[in-house]
Amino acid sequence: MKTAEAQRSPLRSWQFRRVVGSEFISSVGNQMTVLALPWFVLMTTDSPSRTGLVFLIQILPVPLLGMPAGLLVARWGPRRVTIVADIGAAVLIAAVPMLHQAGLLSFGLLLTLVALLGSCSACYLSAQRVLVVDVVGSHEGTVTEANALFETATSTARLIGPAVAGVLISQVGALNVLWIDAATFAVSAVLLTGLPRREAPPKPVSANNMIEGVRFLFRDRVLRTISLAALGYGTLMPVVMLSLPVMAKSRYDADPHVAGWLLAAWGGGTALGTLVVARLARRIAPTRMAAGGAAGAAAVLWLLPLDQPALTAALTVGASCMFLPAVTAPATTLITLRPPEELRANVVPVFGVAVFIASPLAYGAAGLLFEHIAVGKVLAGVAAGASLCALVLVNLARRSPDSSS
Repeated sequence: MKTAEAQRSPLRSWQFRRVVGSEFISSVGNQMTVLALPWFVLMTTDSPSRTGLVFLIQILPVPLLGMPAGLLVARWGPRRVTIVADIGAAVLIAAVPMLHQAGLLSFGLLLTLVALLGSCSACYLSAQRVLVVDVVGSHEGTVTEANALFETATSTARLIGPAVAGVLISQVGALNVLWIDAATFAVSAVLLTGLPRREAPPKPVSANNMIEGVRFLFRDRVLRTISLAALGYGTLMPVVMLSLPVMAKSRYDADPHVAGWLLAAWGGGTALGTLVVARLARRIAPTRMAAGGAAGAAAVLWLLPLDQPALTAALTVGASCMFLPAVTAPATTLITLRPPEELRANVVPVFGVAVFIASPLAYGAAGLLFEHIAVGKVLAGVAAGASLCALVLVNLARRSPDSSS
């Protein structure tokens, strides 16, 4: 007989609706800033290298501070850390237009603000998945569904945010778009203040807890395998992402519309996949779902190296991305639920740090690959790598179908 926790949809919880609403609102604003801030730097400095440096400085704190942020989450709790990070991000983003208008914004000061903003992101990423478990409970199916719905909010924001920012930048300017993003983080913090506090204070934590969290991750066969596969996809999929404009240039007469279609297919496929995962989360064990998603993604990725019309290329990109949430949502569920509660906030950041380190390295390597190797050959290598990841996850599902061993 199913428990009440297993039967209840996360969307029926007002607490989870607030968490998802907070994520969607702040993500839309953040995606607007992803376009507005580089545009502001490029227009004011006329320097692509300085624009790239802003990106680098913003992302560096995430892997560097991921483990200390986990300690903070374990000590303060995910709710408080997320609220403080939202408030900090709102203040830091608002400071950019405020200081610029006052004539006080040097490039060095901008980099400092951006680095602090990246530090807020590190805290937020360490807290968000633990916060989901806090509000929906610890049933695997419920948490997988909640993670999929959470990713739906994020992927939808990735579709809406840049498009809205493009229109607003042309109408009101990049600085005013940053004001809007600051407001979205403030609204996010307000939504989370209504969540109840933990019934019991968190246990004292130290660096030893973080070390034990790393040890647990490597000792547990399921988590070790899931982490290895996730690291593989964190390395491979950025190569696919970077290949899209390269394909548009080399295969489709440098048509920017095709580049836009391919990027839209990426976001649309991911959003659709999260909705499918949310519907299936209670029926399929996480390890089986991850294996199925990995096998589907790998099979479709073998079609991408082929010369084909732009429409079918976009459909192929969308189809491959549609399978990815079936890997990421159950992987996040297992990473969150399998550790003991006292180690949960220490294991989750280790997983996130590994993926965040892999992604920028993959982008850098992909740029070099595409300069010397045809895009089709690189994508064939990606498909082979994805197939190996799928085999690892299929083997895991065969050995522990219920993810409990």
